[in-house]
Amino acid sequence: MKTIFSILFGALLCSLYADQFQIPVHYDTLKNGLRIIIVPDTNVAVVSCRLYYFVGSMYEGPGSSGLSHMYEHMMFKGTKRIGTKSYNKEIPLMASIDSLADIIHKERLKGKTDSDSLIQDLKSKMYAILEKQRQYMKKEELWETYQNNGGTNLNAWTADDMTAYIVTLPKNKLELFYWLESDRMKDPVLREFYSERDVVAEERRMRYENRPLNRYWERLNSLFYVAHPYRLPTIGWMSDIEAYTREKMENHIRKFYTPDNALIVMVGNVDPKKAMIDIKRYFSSIPRSKITKTEVVTREPQPIGVTRFTVHDNVAPRIDMMFHTPGYPHDDLYKIDIIEGIFSGRSGRLYRRLVDKEKLCINVGAANSFRLHDGYFHIWAELKSDADPKKVEQIILEEIKNLSSNPPTANEMSRITNQIRMSFITGLKSLEGLSDRLAWFERLNSWKDLLSYPDKIAQVKPEEISAIAIKYINPQLMTIGQLLPIKPEKAPVDAQNENIKKK
Repeated sequence: MKTIFSILFGALLCSLYADQFQIPVHYDTLKNGLRIIIVPDTNVAVVSCRLYYFVGSMYEGPGSSGLSHMYEHMMFKGTKRIGTKSYNKEIPLMASIDSLADIIHKERLKGKTDSDSLIQDLKSKMYAILEKQRQYMKKEELWETYQNNGGTNLNAWTADDMTAYIVTLPKNKLELFYWLESDRMKDPVLREFYSERDVVAEERRMRYENRPLNRYWERLNSLFYVAHPYRLPTIGWMSDIEAYTREKMENHIRKFYTPDNALIVMVGNVDPKKAMIDIKRYFSSIPRSKITKTEVVTREPQPIGVTRFTVHDNVAPRIDMMFHTPGYPHDDLYKIDIIEGIFSGRSGRLYRRLVDKEKLCINVGAANSFRLHDGYFHIWAELKSDADPKKVEQIILEEIKNLSSNPPTANEMSRITNQIRMSFITGLKSLEGLSDRLAWFERLNSWKDLLSYPDKIAQVKPEEISAIAIKYINPQLMTIGQLLPIKPEKAPVDAQNENIKKK
């Protein structure tokens, strides 16, 4: 049964906004499990169209890390109808490529590398066949079809627990979204799979292996999460990427990229009744997954001490402190959001202390990360080149201790809650921002939770904060990372003495 909810945001946030405005949320679910959220707005001429799949790196593991990100690339390669001049002629060529790729995979398992002559020969044959297949391909047809029909903001992204495929279309071009996305859901074709695998491997080299900050953060995250698959990088580990096969990817698709694991969100100039008729026409015949999707049951064990991680590289110095927090939903998360407000921003305690007063840092902040399972609270500081990391760390710990002993004043609390609520509402003012927020809360639990967030923030009392800081922001259980510049090596003592004698 379709439920229509009409929400007066002005009633929820009357202290911030005098004018009341109405947001009608239309929610429905097809028999195959596909969920739909529609928010009509006749004041605009376009519609933000987004298809979310509730899958990401947390559903991967050894040998399969990064598959969801890889599929983000493959989703733009087309289908049996899109991106091809003759799909039937492509089939035997792809089968030949797969056979050669399978031989290469087995040879790598024996210890051979890409520099081996046999693997080089096999790869040459494989790419020669790919060149034949490309004669039948219509590259970028999906992108061009959207763009030629006024589509903008065409993009995709992959996270740990969901992926998104997005486009903004003129109001009279919505059927194009239904057609293209239902076709991608029903009949995706993994064209150029192995060459695209090489593209992803190169992307990983550029973004992680060759970027000290990203490489450091990836390792720090994998130390923070000991058990939960949140520890896996979204892009995947290099050895897993190099071992991807078409069969492995197809199994991943059949399990997760199906209507019972998907959500359509449309915000803009759209008629909900007509949209539902069209969505049912295009998507209702797509079957549910035949493979049972098992939810992740692994949870983080309670930390038993401090984990320290230090990296020296050609970088600007920084410090990161991470603390474990509950998964969603948990009432303490809203109180931890208040702690984020106390520590972060130019008016926050850490900035005033470390940047304005002590002049040890160029920037500092905090963030509370809501997550489906185990979240985290993150304090970070970007140090000046001559700052002492030990002193910066000590000051942060002093501020944590101070909060544990002294709750925020009424004025500080009022400022923070108003800032949080204002920022939250501001994020809903764009079509895209509202789309992502609705999808995010639906992923966590229910889109309706979006409505209660400002009130729950307003209900937090100053006297509750110290106890929450003691409970979660515990320095005895933190993971702390330091990314520091490489120190210049000192000359040996004998050499120094010799230089003095020469002078």
